[in-house]
Amino acid sequence: MTFWIFLGALSASIFAYELGAGIQAAFSSFGRTGRLDDFVTDDSTGRDLMPRRSSLEAILITLLPERFDARKAGNRANVIDLLRRSGYLYDTPGDFYSASIRIFIRYLIIGGAFAAAMSVLDMGFAAAPMAGVFIFLGLRKPYTQLKVAAKKRAEAMRNNMLIGLSVLQSLLDSGVGVQDALRRTANVGGPFCNLLGLLVARMGIDDFDKALSTVRAHVPDPDDVELNLFLTDLEGYFKLSRPISESVRALRDAVHRQVVEDTEARAALVRQRSGLFGVLAVLGLVLSIIAPFMAAF
Repeated sequence: MTFWIFLGALSASIFAYELGAGIQAAFSSFGRTGRLDDFVTDDSTGRDLMPRRSSLEAILITLLPERFDARKAGNRANVIDLLRRSGYLYDTPGDFYSASIRIFIRYLIIGGAFAAAMSVLDMGFAAAPMAGVFIFLGLRKPYTQLKVAAKKRAEAMRNNMLIGLSVLQSLLDSGVGVQDALRRTANVGGPFCNLLGLLVARMGIDDFDKALSTVRAHVPDPDDVELNLFLTDLEGYFKLSRPISESVRALRDAVHRQVVEDTEARAALVRQRSGLFGVLAVLGLVLSIIAPFMAAF
């Protein structure tokens, strides 16, 4: 009982503080631009350090700093890698951790509501597992979003790669230089063409090895065979002066076959699902016909 009294008092004090802070922010915004209200600025450097957070967010950062604090997170390198592969679903790691806090709070509230409902319905044995499931989902949801975004970007990369290689081959066959052809292909747009644009841009700043490593870090699927072969062919051309036109043509044909096979596989899956739905519909119709007669026995 003492614990619940303490928890209730803590919740009431946090609510009162947030309410007062909200009222103060509402009245203090009159006559101001408000562009810097969300940031705490270091007086010595003038640098933006961290956006202001709510009390609940501050509590979560204090309790789980390795999960929600961008400066102390143990998986920061993994998050940066996922951000690059997903095409920067969030602009910075700090934005990702801020979004992960908001997502976790939503799942925490929903899990707490379900647990309270279970307790009210005399199903207290299921309250803790229900809350645990929502807490786990809240912790994993941001990372799942990045992985799903990286997977979708990999699929879009494959489709755009077919277009980009076709344009690149046409430019090479017409006598355009490789670097100029890469620059023109990048203007087409899309994940693969944007990757070529990144390569050309980095080559103007760093040497080819650093530019290629930067491009590889932004590949959505590091195990993509065709894309790795293409980057290897580019490395052979720029470092060893190997011809690249024939390899681009062969890769375009391979990607075209892969796209056709993937499309046929999706079509076959749709046909299987439609057939399954038809069987279930017929089964439901048969059961609805014989159910009245079965009730008579």
